[in-house]
Amino acid sequence: MRWVSMVTLTVALAACLGTHGLRADGVQRLSETPDRPNPVDGRPAESQLVIADATFDPKTRRLTVYGANFGTRRLPTVRLGSEYLVLRSASDDQLETDPVPSALGPGKHTLTVVAGNDRSRFDVVSILVGDPETAGAGPSAASAQNRIVVLDRGADVGWDTSIALSAEGLPLIAYLDYTNRDFKLARCEDPDCRSSRLVALDTEGDLGWSSSLALGADGLPVMSYYDGGGRSLKFARCSDPRCDTLEVKTLDGDDQVGQHGSLAIGRDGMPVISYYDKGRGDLKVAHCRDPACAEVSIATVDRAGDVGWYTALAIGSDGYPIISYFDSSRRDLKVAHCENAACSMARVSVIDTGGVGLGTDILIPKGGRPVIVYWDFLNDDLKLARCLNPECTRADLKAIDQEGSVGSNPAMALGVDGNPIISYYDHSNANLRIAHCDDPACDRVRIHAPDTAGSVGWHTDIAIGADGLPIVSYYDETNGDLKFLRCGDRSCGARLE
Repeated sequence: MRWVSMVTLTVALAACLGTHGLRADGVQRLSETPDRPNPVDGRPAESQLVIADATFDPKTRRLTVYGANFGTRRLPTVRLGSEYLVLRSASDDQLETDPVPSALGPGKHTLTVVAGNDRSRFDVVSILVGDPETAGAGPSAASAQNRIVVLDRGADVGWDTSIALSAEGLPLIAYLDYTNRDFKLARCEDPDCRSSRLVALDTEGDLGWSSSLALGADGLPVMSYYDGGGRSLKFARCSDPRCDTLEVKTLDGDDQVGQHGSLAIGRDGMPVISYYDKGRGDLKVAHCRDPACAEVSIATVDRAGDVGWYTALAIGSDGYPIISYFDSSRRDLKVAHCENAACSMARVSVIDTGGVGLGTDILIPKGGRPVIVYWDFLNDDLKLARCLNPECTRADLKAIDQEGSVGSNPAMALGVDGNPIISYYDHSNANLRIAHCDDPACDRVRIHAPDTAGSVGWHTDIAIGADGLPIVSYYDETNGDLKFLRCGDRSCGARLE
C-alpha cells in the first residue's frame, strides 16, 4: 500500500547547492544484507556491509561515506540516485568520491554501496539532500503553488492508487483501470508529473485491486495486487527501473485471498505483504525469500473472527513487520506485531474499539514507536493512534479532524520535518483533504482542501517527493480520472496553480 522505511537513522546530507555542511536529520535505511555461509567450507562469508554516516563538502562537492566492511581487495561501487560516483579514495570503513554531478540537487536520493568479491554485499539508504528547514520551498515561499495534473482519463481509472518514488526520485503510481479491469502504472518523467508514461502491467483478467507499490532494495519497483478473476494474491517486479518489462507471479492462489494488501521491503531486503483471506476471514502475511519472490512463505497472523481488512504494513524498529488492520467481527482497530521476519509468530493487540479502523495506514517515525491513522466510521472522524511502545500494545488516541463527515481512505507519510502528513476523503464536501501535523504528537494540525473540483479524493495515497514536498495520487470520481497533486509547501496549503 504505502512505502515506509524500515529503520530511521539520525544522519542526513546537507544542501548540495548551498553553504551548509552535514545536518543530522534524516537518513532512511532501505535494506540490509545478512551474513551468508561460504558455499565451499561453510564458514561465514564477508561481513555485512553497513552505511553508518555520510558527509558532503559544498566547496569540493565530494561525498564521504562512513561505515563498515566496504572491503579492500576490490573497490566498491557507489551510486547516488541514478548517478554512479567515482571513488577518490577507499578503505574498509570510509569512502571518498570525486565531485558529485551538479544534476543532483536538493531532495531525497538513494545512496547505494555494493561491495564484495562476488558483489553480493550491499547497503541502501535514502539521504535527504538539502536543509530540512527549507527543503521543498521552491524558488521562493511566495511563488510556491499546489499543482494538479490529470494523469489518466478517458475511462474509469485511478482506483486503489499507490505512490512511491523511483530510484531517480520521480513519482510512480500503481492503480486500477476499472473500466478495463487492468493493473496499470503511471511513470512520471519529471517531479511535477507534467509529463508521464502509462504502462499496462497486467491485463489478462480482473486485475489491479488493492495495489501496493514499493521500491525494492535493488532499486527496482515491486508491487502486490489482487486478481479478482483468479481470486488470488499477485506480485509483480519490474525488470528495469523504467518498468518496460516485468515479472508477474501468483503468491497465494488459495481461494479468495489477496484483498486489502500492503507491501513493504524488510530489513533483509525482501518484500513482505499483509493481506486478507476472505475465504477464511483471516489476516495473512507473505514473506518473499528472494527479491523476485520466486519463493515465498505464507503465515496466518490472526484468525479470531473476520479479521484482516484494510491492512497497512511497516517494518518496525526491531526489523520485523507490524500491521494495522480492521477486525470486521468486532469493528475494532487492531495491530499485529510480528516476532520474526516471516511473521510466523505475532502478538495481536486491540488499539481502539467500537466502529473504528475501516481504513488504516501506519508508519514508524524516529524513536521507533508506530503511528497509525484510521477512520472512525461510527463518528465519521479522522483519528490518530500514537503507540506507546514499539510493539504497539497500547496507544494514545486522538481525533485529528471532526469537521463534517471525514476520514475515510486515509494515507500517511512522514514529512521532512519528521511529522505526519495525511491525505483522506471529505464525505461532506466530496473533497480531497490534507492534514499536516505541526508536531510529532499531532497536537497542532493544519487542514487544507487542495482539490475541490467535483467529487475528488477517493483511493488516495501520499508520499514525500524528492524535493521534500508531499505528492498525492487520488481518484476523481466526477470525471473518472487518475489525478496527481504536488504540494507547493509542506502542509499543502499553498494556492492552486
